[in-house]
Amino acid sequence: MKQMVSTTTLFKIVLVLTFLFAGFLAAAIVYNKAFRMKNESISIIEKYEGLTPKSIGIINNYLYNNGYNTKGTCEDGEYGLSSLSSTTLELSDDGKRYFYCVDFHCLNGRCRIDNNADSRPNGNKIYYDFRLFFNFDLPFLGDLLTFSITGESKGVNYYSGDQTP
Repeated sequence: MKQMVSTTTLFKIVLVLTFLFAGFLAAAIVYNKAFRMKNESISIIEKYEGLTPKSIGIINNYLYNNGYNTKGTCEDGEYGLSSLSSTTLELSDDGKRYFYCVDFHCLNGRCRIDNNADSRPNGNKIYYDFRLFFNFDLPFLGDLLTFSITGESKGVNYYSGDQTP
């Protein structure tokens, strides 16, 4: 009987450790995928020099083709995208869920259109903060938690009213 109890206890410990390891591995894989999507989205913003309807459409297409479907809430003052078929960002609303959120800031807090931005040492740059969501779910338990991952673009010349600040 003594040997039976210790074998059962050892089996339970092995099962718990196996589930913990599998959960950690699943979380690492999901985080890695979200991190790559966030980096690619920021690269698209930089390549197309800001958030224009064209760059938003390319980001949406990229996310859609990679099976992205996680939504989360944006903070006050951020812009969010509620549909991957839309190319228009909207100011965040309490309780509404978005596929991703974007915020921006400029040097000295002033964003203004300037065609001569490259001639100044610091230029008139706009920096985009891009936030993407990912969730941690397990097969039998469902969606447990939703996290966000944030990144900032390099400075993009702010030169056109086409850009979304």
